[in-house]
Order: sequence, then structure tokens, then C-alpha cells
Amino acid sequence: MSRRVQSFRALAVLVAGVALGTSVILAAAGQPTPSPTAGHMTDHFSQVGVIINAVIRGDLEDVREPARWMASHQHAKGLPATSALYLEEMKNTAKQTAQAKTLTGASIAAASMAVNCGACHAAAGIKASGSEVPATGAAPAGGIAKHMLEHQWAVDQMLNGLVRPSDDDWLSGARRLQVAPMAAKELPDDPKLSQEIRDFEAKVHALAEKALKATAGPARAAVFGEITAGCGECHGLHGRVWGPGVPKI
Repeated sequence: MSRRVQSFRALAVLVAGVALGTSVILAAAGQPTPSPTAGHMTDHFSQVGVIINAVIRGDLEDVREPARWMASHQHAKGLPATSALYLEEMKNTAKQTAQAKTLTGASIAAASMAVNCGACHAAAGIKASGSEVPATGAAPAGGIAKHMLEHQWAVDQMLNGLVRPSDDDWLSGARRLQVAPMAAKELPDDPKLSQEIRDFEAKVHALAEKALKATAGPARAAVFGEITAGCGECHGLHGRVWGPGVPKI
């Protein structure tokens, strides 16, 4: 087994333990304690995280069950009347996510679902804490593992920006995605595979620039969907499932 293949296998083990944060605290504006619906909202955020992780792995089938859960577990009990329309739209986008035929279709629908979460939070005067994202420099020094973790944490931060919602989180995540491309020595020995990975790398960095310019929810959902689908497609190049949430090997 070559050193590069070994490093990719080590990366698979490392990233398997890294998933989108699934803790969220919701409180009505001005309230010091979480609202009675906090548990339900935490479940929502958790399931959105499961969906996005599946997209990043390139695993379309694993998108479907949590998306169906989201479509069938929406209720307005304990929420302001203004939430009803957003919850209905949440159901619709969850159904679209579950029924998607392509990874890109699923990822954009899932991102739209996150945008609806954020719009509902804003309309209801609810503050979502989102997930805890490690600070820049928290990843291992150098190498492909650091590179992939920075990608993952950038996506986490951008998701926070959609769900809270928060312009600061969205922009900081997009900037974090502008990391330097992987060095040639970090890529697989297969020339064709290496070139395809370089192409995906270039696409992700270009999308980071696009994300910085996106201001409206739909535009952010579209670019976030493109980014996560690109992650999934790149992970699928080698014939194995890599990315957050895979079983340890």
C-alpha cells in the first residue's frame, strides 16, 4: 500500500469522527432560558446535519430517511403564528430533498430547508446558537487531514449562517473555505484521479468566492448546495464512501 493511499485511509478514519454540530439552543428574543420548543428545534437541526453530512459523503440514499423525518415532524405547537408558513415550506423542501434524483438536487433542497429554518427563526424572534465550530488553526498541522477538516469546518460555519441566521457566520465560513489548494504530493498516485480532485478543488474555491457575494437566502442556498454536492462528488471519485459520519475502518 502506497504512502498516499495510507494517508487517504487515515483521513477517512479521521473525518469519520467529524460531523456537523448537532447541538442548538433556541430562546425567544429577550428570554434567558430556552423555549419549550427547544428540544424539537434541536431535533430539526440534528436531522439537517445528518442530511448535509450524507450529501458531503456523496451518499444520496442516506439523505432520504432524515429528509422524510423532517417532512413529517413539523408542527407549530408552541410557536408564533408567523411560523406556520415557514413550517409548511419546510415540509415541501424536505420532501424535495427526500425525492431528489441527484446529489446536487438533494443538496440544494437541503440548503433551502436550512434557509427556511433561519427565516422562521428571524420571523419568530428566536435566536439559534448553532453548532460549535473549531477556531482556525485547530486542525492538525499541514497535510490532507488539515485541508479536509478546514473544508468541513467552513461548511459547518456556513450552515450556522443559514440556520441562525447570521451574516457573520456565513461570511466567516466562506472565507475559511478559501484555503490554499492541496499540494500535488498530497494527491493520489493515479494521474486521472489527481486531476479530477484538482478540478473539484478549483470549483470549491471558486464557489467560496461566489458565497461571499451571495446575500439573499435563495442565492446562499444555491451556492451552499453546490459546495456540499461538490464535496460529495469528489469523495465518490475513488469508489469508497468518505466524509463525515462514515463507519470507522
